[in-house]
Amino acid sequence: MATQTWQLTTGDWRLSRAARYNPLATAGVVMVTIFVLCAVFAPWLAPYDPAYINLPARLVGPTAAHWLGTDELGRDIFSRIIYGARISMLVGVSVVAASLSIGLIIGCIAGYYGGRVDRFVNVIVMNAFLSFPGILLAIAFVAFLGPGIFNLILALSIGGWVGYARLVRAQVLATREREFVEAARALGASDLRIVTRHILPNMIQPVIVQGAIGMAGAVLAEATMSFLGLGVPPPTASWGSMLNDGRAHLFDAPHLVLFPAVAVMVAVLSFNFIGDALRDYLDPRSRIEAGL
Repeated sequence: MATQTWQLTTGDWRLSRAARYNPLATAGVVMVTIFVLCAVFAPWLAPYDPAYINLPARLVGPTAAHWLGTDELGRDIFSRIIYGARISMLVGVSVVAASLSIGLIIGCIAGYYGGRVDRFVNVIVMNAFLSFPGILLAIAFVAFLGPGIFNLILALSIGGWVGYARLVRAQVLATREREFVEAARALGASDLRIVTRHILPNMIQPVIVQGAIGMAGAVLAEATMSFLGLGVPPPTASWGSMLNDGRAHLFDAPHLVLFPAVAVMVAVLSFNFIGDALRDYLDPRSRIEAGL
C-alpha cells in the first residue's frame, strides 16, 4: 500500500513538473478537453438548436442573447461552433485511427520482411500515393462518391496512411535486428508474436507522437474539405462550412468568419502543442534535461 501511494505521489509530481516545464502543452490539453466535452455534451451545452433559422435576427453581432452573433440565416454561431466541435473531433479521431491502423500493418510487413516485399511496398505503393497531394486525392475521392462524413473519413484515411507506414517501416527496420528480437526468433516465436510482443512496444513512441500531430492535420483537412463544400452536407454545423458561409459577409459581418477561424486555429495549435510535448516527454534525453 505504501509503495502504491509513493508511486501515485511520484507520478503526480512528475505531471505537475511537466506542466510547469511546458505550459503550452498544458494549455493544449485543456483546450482539447474543452473541445471533447463540447463534442460529447453538445445538446446540453448549446443554448440554441444549431439549425434553427431566425431571419429577423440575421447577421446580428455578439449580444447577450447570442454570445458570438448570428449568421445570414439567423442561426446562433456559438451553438454551431459547439456542434462543429463534434464533427471535427469525430473526423480527427476516426481519420487518425484508420490511417494509423493501415500504416502499422503495411509498415510492419514492409519493415519486418524486407527484400522484395519492402521494395514493392516502399518504392511502388507508397511512392504512388505520395505522387498525389493528399488533399487533392481526398477531393477527387469525395467528389466521385459524394459528400458525407463516412466518405470524408475514408477519403482522408486513404491519403493519410502513407506517412505512418513510412515511419513504422523505418522503426521496424531499426528494431528487427536487435538482440531481444534475435533471441525471440531463436526460441521459435512466430513472426506475429515477434512483431506484436517485441517490436511494436519498442518502436511505438514516435508513432504516438505522429498520431497526436496527425490529429491537427485531420482537423484542418476536415475544415478545408467542408469549406470547399465536400464535407458534411448542410444543415449540419461544421467549422469549415461556417467559414464558407461567412466569406460573403467578411466586411459587413466579420464575426461570421472570425469565430470559426479561431476555433480551427485553437484546435490545430492544441494538438500540435500536445504532439511536441509528447515528443519531448518520450525522449529520454529531453526528460533528463528537463529534470523529469
